[in-house]
Amino acid sequence: MSTAATIGEAWERTHRRNASRTALIDLPSGQESTFRALQDQATRLAAALDPAPGRALALACGNHADWLAGFLAARFRGHCLIPLDAALPAPALDAEARRLGASWILRKDGLHPLPGIARPRRWKNAACLKLTSGTTGVPVSIPNQDRHLLADGRQVAATMGIRPQDRNLGLIPLGHSYALGNLVLPLIEQGTALALAPAFLPAQIPDWIQNHGLTVFPTVPAVLRALVDAPSVASLQGLRRVISAGAPLAPTLARAFQQKFGLIPHNFYGSSETGGICYDRDGRASLDGSSAGQPLHGVTVSLSRSGRVRVAGPAVATPEGTFLLRDIGSLAPDGSLQILGRAGAVANIGGKKVSPREIEAALRTLDGVADAVCWVRLAHGRHYLAAAAESALPLDTIRSHLAGLLPTWKIPRELHVLRTFPRNPRGKTDLPRLQARVRSAEK
Repeated sequence: MSTAATIGEAWERTHRRNASRTALIDLPSGQESTFRALQDQATRLAAALDPAPGRALALACGNHADWLAGFLAARFRGHCLIPLDAALPAPALDAEARRLGASWILRKDGLHPLPGIARPRRWKNAACLKLTSGTTGVPVSIPNQDRHLLADGRQVAATMGIRPQDRNLGLIPLGHSYALGNLVLPLIEQGTALALAPAFLPAQIPDWIQNHGLTVFPTVPAVLRALVDAPSVASLQGLRRVISAGAPLAPTLARAFQQKFGLIPHNFYGSSETGGICYDRDGRASLDGSSAGQPLHGVTVSLSRSGRVRVAGPAVATPEGTFLLRDIGSLAPDGSLQILGRAGAVANIGGKKVSPREIEAALRTLDGVADAVCWVRLAHGRHYLAAAAESALPLDTIRSHLAGLLPTWKIPRELHVLRTFPRNPRGKTDLPRLQARVRSAEK
């Protein structure tokens, strides 16, 4: 593993050692490109950027070689990266890029300057803005320096055993914190080749694995469920490691995936503020749902007096290197972390308190429930619980399952069954859209 202090230095070492090796694979076309080709593309793009450092480049070109070239070009010039959702229309992308102070935007149709910003915001020392959803619905930007990103990539690769000779299957959005640590930084730091597709169908994945020798697959539970349910997908032969993050992994799904493919999806827990936090190394906790795994190499996890999860380590993007999450957890003697709920997300039912996370966990223990969401509603000044299960099972079956696990007062007053949950590009359940769908069904 490199000991480079900057992304530019790490890339310089990597591309010189691996100039003629495959760096990127464009899965739709099957075309492979070398480290030398990516270096040349990044150098050409850097020439179009202002040489004065401290500006920002918005990236909105999806999972494509252009994204990696833009990332490197900006760092060559000392500019900050702002990853955006490429699925948005161009006017919305430009508006969001301007709001965040970008001087340029790299879209699918090329590089565009953003005029009208009299004084572009300077991102001193920032290498990348990680964007995470805020309480108001406006994304919150988290400036990360090179050292934070490099530390996260090193910790992830060391803990998960991601090797230079591996080939990563990159279907999660590259700008997500999960992808930066698992896909982008292993490429830059140690030369782990990356296969990319901006969109996909589950049936395409086995051929891609076989045709290009892909070995590691970081993904999300929704994709695991799609693979389990797809009759045309019988094997994922060639993969040696499957990683699941971005949303809770139901143990029933982990077991179904293992039964069909002979591979355990390893649960991975992290946040935009901290990078990777915990990983289930042997997969047993993923199969029984007992924990989110143990801390990554270089990461320290503790609990505040109120039970909130505190993370410390070189990847944590705060001046003091620590961050207090809103997640409530418990720590086992071996360091395994179990997530119990969210601070503030507690319902008071007749004077008794219950976390929606507990209800979600109970629903996910039922075979046939792919995912679950529970939330708190207020009516006539009183709390009550509403929940939705992603399943084809009858509602009565799900209610009976809960009745066998929970006291009556914890069973949601409202329980809905949906065949599929709406999800955002990162694979997380889109709660506002789900709740809107539920309200529409109630009318």
